Amino acid sequence: MLFSSITFVGLFLPCILALYYIIPNKIYRNALLLFASLIFYAWGEPKFVLLMIASILFNYNMGILISKFSKARKGLLFFSVAANLGVLFVFKYLGFSCQIINALIEALHFEPLSRINLVLPIGISFYTFQEISYLVDVYKEPSCAQKNILNLGLYIAFFPQLIAGPIVKYSDINLQIENRKENLALFSEGLERFIIGLAKKVILANEFALVCDCIYDVKGYRPLLAWIAAISYALQIYYDFSGYSDMAIGLAKLFGFNLKENFNYPYAASSITDFWKRWHISLTSFFREYVYIPLGGNRKGSKRTVLNRFIVFFLTGLWHGAAFNFIFWGMFHGCAMVLERRSKINDSKNAIVKALHRTLTLFAVLFLWILFRNGTKKSVKIILSMFGINYRIFSFERPCFLDLPLSFYYIDKKFWVALAFGILFAFPWWRKVSLFNKECVLLKALKYAALLLLLILSLALLAGNTYNPFIYFRF
Repeated sequence: MLFSSITFVGLFLPCILALYYIIPNKIYRNALLLFASLIFYAWGEPKFVLLMIASILFNYNMGILISKFSKARKGLLFFSVAANLGVLFVFKYLGFSCQIINALIEALHFEPLSRINLVLPIGISFYTFQEISYLVDVYKEPSCAQKNILNLGLYIAFFPQLIAGPIVKYSDINLQIENRKENLALFSEGLERFIIGLAKKVILANEFALVCDCIYDVKGYRPLLAWIAAISYALQIYYDFSGYSDMAIGLAKLFGFNLKENFNYPYAASSITDFWKRWHISLTSFFREYVYIPLGGNRKGSKRTVLNRFIVFFLTGLWHGAAFNFIFWGMFHGCAMVLERRSKINDSKNAIVKALHRTLTLFAVLFLWILFRNGTKKSVKIILSMFGINYRIFSFERPCFLDLPLSFYYIDKKFWVALAFGILFAFPWWRKVSLFNKECVLLKALKYAALLLLLILSLALLAGNTYNPFIYFRF
């Protein structure tokens, strides 16, 4: 079930909210949220809800064991983390591993192994990391082990962030599970955030997805169309994922939870290093706390720091998908961060240098998104075509931008309007406008009117069965 669906907005959410606020007891409210989360998950993946329940039971028992047996704590942690990663490996990476092994076997002229194509459980990459967060936190502080299995189940399966994050560390939310306080101000804030996220997804991301997919489906690429597709995808993945995170954070507030931010205008980043402080913040934070720092971080010399960064970004790429283009995408980001660190360009105070670096960062991110979406070979072809270079003969083509009818690719007035708003709101320019930082009745009235308009427009588009893909489902 998608947040951006009539079923969720018109049926599931109102019913759960009504039941939640009718029930007075916090224990029963948590039980309701867990039950609702399992229904939410089973709606799209009925057979995998059993895997989810088994995962909750396993991690609950391992957490208890880790907290009780101090001498065996490290071994129990290693076993439990390995078991969680093992399940993730089987569903997400076993088929990819077999492909690599088969390629090696065929190169040696032996009979290849049978192909393995398992269906990937939705959200397994997200909730597996949350389980690991819980186990590591219990290892560090045994007293925080959750004695109530329903509460741990709620942490792992909480439907607002179950299938696409943000990745919530146990230490950030364990106290809220039992001691949160719902109030009208938080509910109002959550509703506003949900509407904004829904509008990002339905009004902007879906429009960019339609154009991008249509252009990339053809075999040949003209420069203008290639640039439009690249920019559309960069905006699609941002508004798709940040919109979903906004909806998740907003939904959590409706039930009294405060989740940490997951995006902070990443396309306004001054460097690749800064980009990863702004993009998918919860994933960056997870790898920093549970991988980079345990490996030694930047405390063991420059060579070890470089190695640690490459390990982290190799895992970052691999986390996104079992394919070489994701690995290359992550490693290129890692290379860029190492180069920035070595050149010390981030320390420059020269305005021109900083502006150039900011521009190069934006273009680097743009080109790497092409690799992220299209795979290695196709990405080379697309990037070359953006500069009018024929992929096969490696020569410059006649720079004719409009050889193909743009209307065929759904590039109409609606797209140009979406593109203008998409670029405009991808940057935090409004923070510097004093008008938007003032508190007055007129501005509040305009804000609520705008939110109402966005909600009506979003629901109208959903009711019209508008093209409604979601990128991060496959991760």
